[in-house]
Amino acid sequence: MNEHVGAVVLRPREVHFDFSRSPLHWIPGEPVASHAISGLNLILPLGERGFVEMFRRALPYVEDAELREQMVGFMGQEALHAESHNRATWEFLQRHGIDPEPILTEVEYLFDRAIARLDTLPEHLRHRVVVQMLAGIAGIEHFTAVAGDWLLNQDFEAMDADPALTDLFRWHGAEEVEHRSVAWNVARYFGARRPRLVTFYLGSSVGLPFGLIAVAWWLIRQDPTMPKMGPVKVFREINGAVRRGTLPPWRLIGRGFASFVRADYDPADTGDTAQALGYLAKSPAAKRAHAS
Repeated sequence: MNEHVGAVVLRPREVHFDFSRSPLHWIPGEPVASHAISGLNLILPLGERGFVEMFRRALPYVEDAELREQMVGFMGQEALHAESHNRATWEFLQRHGIDPEPILTEVEYLFDRAIARLDTLPEHLRHRVVVQMLAGIAGIEHFTAVAGDWLLNQDFEAMDADPALTDLFRWHGAEEVEHRSVAWNVARYFGARRPRLVTFYLGSSVGLPFGLIAVAWWLIRQDPTMPKMGPVKVFREINGAVRRGTLPPWRLIGRGFASFVRADYDPADTGDTAQALGYLAKSPAAKRAHAS
């Protein structure tokens, strides 16, 4: 049950992760599951950069002081998430002989082109696009809150998973649970209606898992210790990891969608704020940052 902890002031938290001893297959005996979750390090920084950019553009139009404060805290957390995962991408993957530069350079190029194109639009059209993106972010943030709750409650210790990578994903998941209501509140403030929000969530709940499968396939192809696999084989291996409980069950996506489309949907019903704050207080990376 979600324990009531009162209003939470969002703030970015300094963290320091040490991946120097983290093995590439950081969940022992589960190389495909390891790559599937590690794929988050590749795709999250760009998405979070986009979230921050859209919130930055929306912020001048928000007159509600409390919502503005939530947005600023959200932007700070998302920027730090992107930085932490980007650092993990370069430090962790390059140390194991995987060069992420080609895929990251291409994605960064596409992002920069999209932003440049947005800036060429008349102000009223630019504003409309930003509002559409805010609705999309609300859907994605529900998806990430569901995933964050799973990460917080997954028993990685029983799998003998690497502590540093476990901490990275749990820390991120905890903050996703903590700020799960912000994007929804912002989208509703800008008048996004439920049909649009549900449509965007449906897109994210289908697109993100397949995006992660594609990134896992790319990582496997770069991994010199693994046999080459086609996309179908990777999907079968991921299904096996799901059945073993190493990866989130597919039904989690269905439950997330079912909760999102309810007329009485409230983002606060996903996850437990007290649990999230409890983990953030004891995260080894946070303690390491404070001690340095």
